[in-house]
Amino acid sequence: MIFSDRDEAPIALDLHPDWAGVVGPGAAGLELEIGSGHGGYALAFGARHPERVLVAVEQRKKFAADLRERASARGLKNLVVLTGDARLLAPRLFREGSLSAVHVHFPDPWWKRRHERRRLVDDGMSTLVLRLLRPGGLLDFRTDVERYARDAVVRLEEAGFENAIGPGRFAERDPDEIPSTREKRYLATGQPVWRLRLTRPLENR
Repeated sequence: MIFSDRDEAPIALDLHPDWAGVVGPGAAGLELEIGSGHGGYALAFGARHPERVLVAVEQRKKFAADLRERASARGLKNLVVLTGDARLLAPRLFREGSLSAVHVHFPDPWWKRRHERRRLVDDGMSTLVLRLLRPGGLLDFRTDVERYARDAVVRLEEAGFENAIGPGRFAERDPDEIPSTREKRYLATGQPVWRLRLTRPLENR
């Protein structure tokens, strides 16, 4: 079992949860954050978008527990914090085409060859995220590592994602975009961030 911030109600991993029953009618706008870290993005999202639901998955138990406690203290019922590996949890938690957006911010690039299987943007994970998004659904990817960004855009586009601004191109920062805890430091220092805003193609084109 894993637990949400709603009175520690258990969510079974062997079946796709009834998200409408877990978080209420807002599940129509169901989104996933992979690797929530210190939770700056998730908390700001929950406060800014009460009409949408964000499921934040974090492997580090302490980070997840801290975020869950902060979300509960702020009364963010539209933010569900789960502990675990998104590679394993996502296909159990979400049906194909059920997510309106997936957020991946500053993942570890895992440069060593023996660690490549841990990358979030590999062929298997790219295909999984594409499948879980609904047609027109958004992948919001950000990294501070240029080489990883350039590898990622090629891999994701090859997996089937559409890049509205052109193949291989990176997006500009939207002034209304919510920065993560880490990104706030980069905005203050001027360190570059590479952004991808890719979508699952609409059907019947």
